[in-house]
Amino acid sequence: MDVFIVEDEPMIQELYMDALKIRGHEVIGTAVTGEEAVRMISSMEKVPQLVIMDHRMPGMGGLSAAREILEMDPSARIVLVSADDSAVWESLKLGIVGLKKPFNIADLIRSIEVAMPASSRSNKPLKRKVDGPSIKQGGLYLVEEIDGSRGMTHFRELIEDGYHGIAFTRRHPDQLKAELGMENIPVAWFTSTPDREQTCITPVNIQKMLIMVQSAFSKDSRAVVLVTGFEYILSNLQFDRALNLIQVLNDRVMSSNGPVVIFSLDTGILDERESKLISMEFRTI
Repeated sequence: MDVFIVEDEPMIQELYMDALKIRGHEVIGTAVTGEEAVRMISSMEKVPQLVIMDHRMPGMGGLSAAREILEMDPSARIVLVSADDSAVWESLKLGIVGLKKPFNIADLIRSIEVAMPASSRSNKPLKRKVDGPSIKQGGLYLVEEIDGSRGMTHFRELIEDGYHGIAFTRRHPDQLKAELGMENIPVAWFTSTPDREQTCITPVNIQKMLIMVQSAFSKDSRAVVLVTGFEYILSNLQFDRALNLIQVLNDRVMSSNGPVVIFSLDTGILDERESKLISMEFRTI
C-alpha cells in the first residue's frame, strides 16, 4: 500500500516509516506541515492510498489539511493522530480514522486496517428464527428493553447464520459470554475500572468503541455488533457527544452495506427530546 506521512517530528516520522516498511507498505512521500501535505498530494501523479496525518503542526493543522484533501478526493483514506480528544472526535465526524495519543505500533496498524475498506461487501437477506419483528438486512437496529434478552437473541441468531460478532456490554464480559453461550466472542466492557484481562471502554475513551466496530466492518462485511448497557455511557457522557457517536456509527453502517449493529437500550432513561433524536438514527425492532 502506498502511504503518505505528515509529521513534523523527524523521530516519529522515521518510526512510522520503519513500521510501515516492515509490513510491506511503501512510503511515497512525507511532509512536515499541513500546507506542504496538501500542496504535494494535489500535484502527485501517484496518489497515496493512505495518509497518516499528525494534528498539531506548525501552520495548518491536521484537521484542516484533512478537510482540504477530502475536498480534492472524497474517497481519500486518512488516519489523524492527536492527543486532543476533540480532534479525534472531529476526525470521526469527517469520516476518517482518529488515533488517540499515546499509542503503540499495534494501535497504528489497527487504525490503518480500519481506514482501508473491506475487499468485498455483501448484503444478503437473513433467515430469522426470532418471533416478531426480525432483522432482514444490514443496518443499525434498536431493541427497546431493560434486560437485553431480545437483543442477545437476535445477536445469537445472526452468529448462527454465519455472521462474525463482537459485543460491548456493561455486564462483566465473562457473564455476557456465559449468557450467550459463546466463549470465543470478542467482548469489550463499559467500565471505568482498569482490568488488564479485559478490553475496557470508559466514557472518556468511548471513541475506542467506534474504532473497534470499524475494524470489525473492515475485516468482514458479514459482521454483527451487539451493544448492551449503553445506558452507562449515556449517564456518564454529555448526551450530544453520545448521540454524535451513534450518528457516526450509523453513517459507517450505511456506507458499509452489510454489517448489523444491535443496540439493546432502555429509552426510558431519556427525556422526550433525547429519545426522539436517538430513535431517528435507528430501525426499531
